[in-house]
Amino acid sequence: MPTDLSLGNFLCILGGILFIPMAICWIGFARLSMARIEREMSRDGLPRPAQWDTMGLRVLWYATAIAFDSPRMHRADAPFINVAAVRHYATPFDRKLSIAFVISATLCSITLPIGGWLIGN
Repeated sequence: MPTDLSLGNFLCILGGILFIPMAICWIGFARLSMARIEREMSRDGLPRPAQWDTMGLRVLWYATAIAFDSPRMHRADAPFINVAAVRHYATPFDRKLSIAFVISATLCSITLPIGGWLIGN
């Protein structure tokens, strides 16, 4: 096991550290924001999106739809979720949590593979 702190080792350690806030934001967003949004949509008679989502990946769709108000990221008529409805039911807290989740997930997803690749080479 190397004792020096190479760039690859540093990126893997950083990615591992970034995994912690990503996991907290993922779980927090799913339980606090997404569950409330779906409950309110159901109460107003809208169908629950993505009935077949068994892996929990719709959290990513909700978070990016709320974090990025851009047609490039999500069309208003996206087939997976009702983007307009999700944005309508989102609160400022949901937006902040989704931005924190997207940033931490992106940074973790970048640092870990690059660090692993650098260690392997």
